[in-house]
Amino acid sequence: MKVSFLGVGEAFDETQTNVCILVEAAGRRMLVECGANTPSEVWKISVRPDFLDGVFISHFHADHVFGLPSLLMRMWEDGRTRPFYLFGPVGSQRHLERLMEMAYPGMVKHIPFTLRFRELQRSHRWDDWNLRVVNTRHSVQNLGLRLEAGKPQTVFCYSGDGMFTPTAAKLYTGADLLVHEAYLEDGQTKTHCSLVQLERLHDLARPKQMALVHLRRDLRKQKKNILKKYRQRKWTIPESGDVFTC
Repeated sequence: MKVSFLGVGEAFDETQTNVCILVEAAGRRMLVECGANTPSEVWKISVRPDFLDGVFISHFHADHVFGLPSLLMRMWEDGRTRPFYLFGPVGSQRHLERLMEMAYPGMVKHIPFTLRFRELQRSHRWDDWNLRVVNTRHSVQNLGLRLEAGKPQTVFCYSGDGMFTPTAAKLYTGADLLVHEAYLEDGQTKTHCSLVQLERLHDLARPKQMALVHLRRDLRKQKKNILKKYRQRKWTIPESGDVFTC
């Protein structure tokens, strides 16, 4: 499994692209999140209209989904004919079609390739991929993801935004790579996770690798100090362009 970090930033960071991750495994390529400023990062890798097989959206905030209309419109202009899969929470089709219509009126009716919406509640089989999701605590519904693919099986987990729950910790257990948001350094919040809280998650889930994204813009400037403080846990804070192989 190849995991490429196209963006690692939170919604309002002037120096970083919104969180956007490309996962490649077992003959499939899926984009994880598509925020307002992320499509150009995809096009830097490939402009082929059939490069991607689908996208996973954890929730409907702008920094996770507002780039989707542009991504799809370029596929249309460049001649895509293959179906495109859209994975997300219950209500995804209604939310995403409304977003597309706001961006480009008539897009939903006239797009020349099939959009296959998959509204996830528990698990979904997609060829050789198995997708499992749970809700986490955020200001809107947010899905934590466990993706299992390949032989031998490789496990990629992703938090979206939000504080983990005991069910989410169980979902992430034993992941080859867990990518989790870390918006704050300390403190309690109902909508985001802190570095201090992630210590507990790390102890519960025991992933083989743990990468932190979506750090608040002022916190991210302390990257060297954070990695030094948590060096025993061997956490990583990836930069845009970093690639992990699991």
